[in-house]
Amino acid sequence: MKAKFSRWTSIAAAAAMLLTSAVSFPWMNADAADPALTGQNARAITSQMTIGWNLGNTLDAHGSKVNTPAKSAMQWGNPEPTKELFETVKNAGFNTVRIPTTWYPHIEYSDAEQMWVVDEEWMDYVKMTVDFAYELDMFIILNVHHENWVNVSQFTDATYADASSKLTSIWAQVADEFAEYDQHLIFEGMNEPRQTGLGGGVEWGAGDTNSRKYINDLNAAFVKTVRAQGSAANNERLLMLPGYCASSDPSAIRAIEIPANSGNVALSVHAYAPYFFTMDTSDKANHEFPGKSGWGEDYDYNLTTLFNNLKSISNEKNAPIIIGEFSSSDFNNTASRVNWAKSYLGKAKDAGIPCVLWDNNNDYDGTGEAHGYVYRLTNTWYPNSAPVVKAMMDVYGVNSVLPEYKEYEAPKFDWAKIPVGDNWIEVYKQEEGEVLKAWKNICDNKIGEYMTEDYELVLVYDSTSDPYLVMQDKDVEDGWYPTYSSATAKDFMLKFTFEDVQATLKNNNTEFADMDYFFISAASEQMTVYGLYAIPLREIKPTEPPTEETTEGTTEEPSDKPFRLPGDVDGDNDFDITDIILLQKVLLASETMKAENVVNADADSDGIITAYDLAIFKRNILKQR
Repeated sequence: MKAKFSRWTSIAAAAAMLLTSAVSFPWMNADAADPALTGQNARAITSQMTIGWNLGNTLDAHGSKVNTPAKSAMQWGNPEPTKELFETVKNAGFNTVRIPTTWYPHIEYSDAEQMWVVDEEWMDYVKMTVDFAYELDMFIILNVHHENWVNVSQFTDATYADASSKLTSIWAQVADEFAEYDQHLIFEGMNEPRQTGLGGGVEWGAGDTNSRKYINDLNAAFVKTVRAQGSAANNERLLMLPGYCASSDPSAIRAIEIPANSGNVALSVHAYAPYFFTMDTSDKANHEFPGKSGWGEDYDYNLTTLFNNLKSISNEKNAPIIIGEFSSSDFNNTASRVNWAKSYLGKAKDAGIPCVLWDNNNDYDGTGEAHGYVYRLTNTWYPNSAPVVKAMMDVYGVNSVLPEYKEYEAPKFDWAKIPVGDNWIEVYKQEEGEVLKAWKNICDNKIGEYMTEDYELVLVYDSTSDPYLVMQDKDVEDGWYPTYSSATAKDFMLKFTFEDVQATLKNNNTEFADMDYFFISAASEQMTVYGLYAIPLREIKPTEPPTEETTEGTTEEPSDKPFRLPGDVDGDNDFDITDIILLQKVLLASETMKAENVVNADADSDGIITAYDLAIFKRNILKQR
């Protein structure tokens, strides 16, 4: 993991150089014509935010073993964020974006720094995404989101120590990375912090005395860390503080403690209200608005009560409130969602509370999680959601440009467009393609012969989800090891490197020599696989037994080069299981082999004898059976 934190030691030196040099940097004047937003208090900032949009299920995605920022952002099925996406959102009338971001897969503890260090490539990726919106003069909320160290089974002293260490480490580096960004950039300390192991009533409740104190202490650590960075921008930056699970329950919000001398802060609340209209799928749900739930709760009255409470609490605490997430799932009830949007945001506007729409790019599917508004493959608006967004903008008197929904048209596969090189080795090929359903695979043990440092493997396929190669140790119960590519798929091709293989082995604490079977596997979407090729990274010279040729009048001297019979480790002019056993013992340093037989043990011809050579010979023995 490359750490960005190591740059910190040079900041003071760099600053001194800038002060004593006459060098001009173009980026220093890039925004000269656009004055920075500065000097605003918390309410002045939130009063300018009007309405926002969430980049949901993207930088907050987690759970898969992926090895690049782009793949991390796409692992839940969404495309990478782009400048065009943010332009689409702004043109629709949104002037604020929230970028939910999960950090735990991208941090590593540094003994040298005595802190958790953020991977440099991940920090750069986050910054790139923030810049898409920042360069459009939008407000941006950046947070820590699905953190396995925030949301734990039960809050204890031990979990607090871990959480505070990671929270302060991350925010110290984020504050430094964005030290000069003006008040358009807002930091949100945590997302829905809660206890996950005490039942749903506790997890999604309003918290108790102990859990509220736990969260307040983390909030205080967050504020202190950002302010301590020291830049003028971070001293006046708006910081958002959640209560227990960011609940909209009045008692949970009132329990949020604002640290002394904390500067500009806002309270962070999530409100998918009224729940039995927006998300519920039980027999008490009613997806018509106006209306009542199966319990008899009037929806419009629910919203009136919600915003009256929020306004009162905001006044009591002398701090603005931001609703960081709100939405109504698409139940194919567009007219009712339009009515809901007008009621919800009309009341929010009157209360002076900016709201940020949750968008996970999931359109109508009959569930309570269909919060898709922008169809991100074409940057157009889902038909059921465009009228809802239009109604939202009408509340604020904002002109809205909503490009009509356009389905993504995937390019067609064509072998003629695959640049198969003269030196590409065909490992597997199906001219017409072999269809694999999601998570299904095909076995081809030739794959393993080329999982060495001498080759790169190129998979030719057609799917909307990146496939992977699999190594299997049949003698281990969980010996199924997916190998993910660190490259980006392009033009129906995905490259796998020896480093990808090594990373898989390292992450699973296993050895290549133990692998028995090799597979090509589809991921979360159906795949058509056409071929797999090995590309030599250097000239591979085949070794063959010398031939004894004699010409009239001459006699050829015997070669000094040892005769090579690959796999003949014991020198008996045969390759069998005894050679495998001997090579295993040699690698374990319990036996030696004769010097003239070393060349026979070098299966991949790389000049050294390793477990990879043993694995190749194992496979060859199996083929002989």
